[in-house]
Amino acid sequence: MEGRTYRAIALTLFFLVGLVLSCLLVFVPLEGVARDIAAEPAIPITTVASEGQFARVPDWSQISFSTLPPILSDGSFVAPSEVNQLLGYDLSRTWQAGDTADQYLKLGDFQTSLYLQLFNLETIAQLANFDSSQIALDALQMIAWQKIDDLVTAIPGLSNYKVADVPPIAALLRDQFPGTPSWNPNAVSTNSTIAEVLSAKPELGQLSLSELENLNEFALTDIPDLTNVSLQNLSGWGNSTIEGVPGLANIPFDQMPNPVEVFGLIGIVDIVYGPAETDRHNTISGSQQVGFSAACQINCGYAELAGTLYGKQWISGKYQEVEGGFGVLKSVNGGREPTGRHPFGNAFKVAVWDTDESAGTITTALFFRICYRGVPDLGCTPYFLGPVPFLSHREKEPIFVGLLDALGGASSPAPIPAGVIEKARQWGIPEAALTGSNRGLSGGGSLCGEGPGGVDFEALAAAFSSIEGNYSSVGSFVCDGDGNCGRGLGRYQYMSYRSDVRQTISQKDGGAAFLARVDSGAAISEAEVERFFSPSDQDNLFKGDQTRNINQAIGEGFSGGRLIERVGQIHFGGSGAPVDGGASDAHGRLTLKTYGEELRSQYESAAQTKSNSACGRATGDLTAPVTGAPVTSEYGWRIHPIYGDERFHAGIDLGAANGTPVQAADGGTVTFAGVSGSMTSGYGQLVIVDHGNGRETWYAHLGSMDVKEGQQIAGGDVLGQVGSTGGSTGPHLHFEVRENGEPVDPRQYMDF
Repeated sequence: MEGRTYRAIALTLFFLVGLVLSCLLVFVPLEGVARDIAAEPAIPITTVASEGQFARVPDWSQISFSTLPPILSDGSFVAPSEVNQLLGYDLSRTWQAGDTADQYLKLGDFQTSLYLQLFNLETIAQLANFDSSQIALDALQMIAWQKIDDLVTAIPGLSNYKVADVPPIAALLRDQFPGTPSWNPNAVSTNSTIAEVLSAKPELGQLSLSELENLNEFALTDIPDLTNVSLQNLSGWGNSTIEGVPGLANIPFDQMPNPVEVFGLIGIVDIVYGPAETDRHNTISGSQQVGFSAACQINCGYAELAGTLYGKQWISGKYQEVEGGFGVLKSVNGGREPTGRHPFGNAFKVAVWDTDESAGTITTALFFRICYRGVPDLGCTPYFLGPVPFLSHREKEPIFVGLLDALGGASSPAPIPAGVIEKARQWGIPEAALTGSNRGLSGGGSLCGEGPGGVDFEALAAAFSSIEGNYSSVGSFVCDGDGNCGRGLGRYQYMSYRSDVRQTISQKDGGAAFLARVDSGAAISEAEVERFFSPSDQDNLFKGDQTRNINQAIGEGFSGGRLIERVGQIHFGGSGAPVDGGASDAHGRLTLKTYGEELRSQYESAAQTKSNSACGRATGDLTAPVTGAPVTSEYGWRIHPIYGDERFHAGIDLGAANGTPVQAADGGTVTFAGVSGSMTSGYGQLVIVDHGNGRETWYAHLGSMDVKEGQQIAGGDVLGQVGSTGGSTGPHLHFEVRENGEPVDPRQYMDF
């Protein structure tokens, strides 16, 4: 129930934010946007080869946020104060001509492109060649936003330190109780650990470092292990500017967690045409929303290409704008961005800018976007922050255009790049803690369905439970080889020092104090485990976690029973566990090899004896497929929004942003999961669930689908995400209930 309540609150917040964001304002002087780029800026250059051609490209090993050319125009993005209060995050932005990118861009803008949040300060210090002990604490912008509870959650083991050994926290507490050797009626002193202080006075966990006037007198290293945790562990990390993280502005783009790479096609600038041209259709420019073959009707300055891209036209974004952005933030800048391409990835967009027909030259410019991919996931604005001067080209000169994809891109986040996952593993970050690996608000519903390789999730969960315990189990206090200490919690014994576990627990009232006690080795009760790490929390982590483990095992060549054994070994010993290894845990009862064998035995037994599963079973009670979503069109006769004539509407439309999870209204079997009509007409991407006794529910216009035909699901399972495929005027869910094949009013079964 707690998980459902959280998701309901989060989704309600989502729609409140969406409503208020309709008031978003963007001020960009028109003369600034259309400003000419006089000459190519001083950008380090190298060359790239493709099919015998060599093109000039930026040398990303020598370019960082601070060394990108300054932006040419002033501008501001003003979010209403109500939005910032709801989010606890300032979406607003102001920039002036001459500012460099590190001054006006934030970490959150690159959450699903460069993945800056994976960096820790120690890694940045090594790459930027500075000593963290010599950097003032207040140089880290986000440190002022941290409460004591936040630090305890972010830094495993911090609560075990004596207060006196963490000078900023000691100073913060002294300021609260000046002139007294002991700080509260329980006589907690500087010799007490932080955990003891929070246990005696939990309210002290709400003290913020912003209350310290002398933050600049402390060093980054005065908070133990602060420099070793990922930036994403810290509260509000996405709101920090790039320059607000010491050294980050100087890290070359090819050293990012998801580095800028150069691969793709090369064309030749054959002929340059000015903006007097019209009706150009053979293009390679556009956006991720409309594809990269967007036609231009008027003011079509462009570069016509030769070579392997003979006849293709890269239209100038100085005069042509196209649809851009996704989610709630899509509405910013009128939902428009300069037409262009992404030859270097999604961190920024490259637009042809000036087209000088007489000189036979073009200039190009970079454009950035603003993103908020937290809870709620507001998506990203169009790429409108610019122009930032970039490369220039002349006729008969090769030009790098990147991968040629005329299909554009989906508005939902792409899968996490394999290189990012590998770096995350090297840095001790579970993939589950990465944005994009799990659907933020979706939960995950039940354990119904099969994972990769046909592995039955319910049977696998039961097998692990037979070895590890139940949802309230408390493991022994142990430390791993990297110095992380904690307890295994719950049915799958997920360690309390895992970042995804800590993030889940810290969202609960009192969660930070609970983590502090766990970190200290204090005894905790089974009731506390179920309160702070609920069964639904555990199952949600389990499904994503085991999907990754199964994929790893399949990639290593395992199948059948040996696949289950290897999955057990990875769960027991981590992704680097040797196959059939002899290492054991602190109890010494099982080795890697015998753990896998035991899991296989229990899995095979559970698969044969499943009887009380909710999978595929209808309760007869339907629930709303998108919690809290407003009804935008009722069941019955209406004027069709596309064709303009009166037609019967066989369902109810629920307004929601792209990517919002769509949940099954009841248990049943998926009988259809595919495209009905086409991606631009009819139902688009559609899921149909058969609940038995002649009842079906239909979920149309989905942006993506998470189920397949024949799959048994339980009520609340995520079927896919809201989109605008098929005959749709914008993101929403078309929801139908059918009895014996005939549509009926969904309001007969549920409230909206």
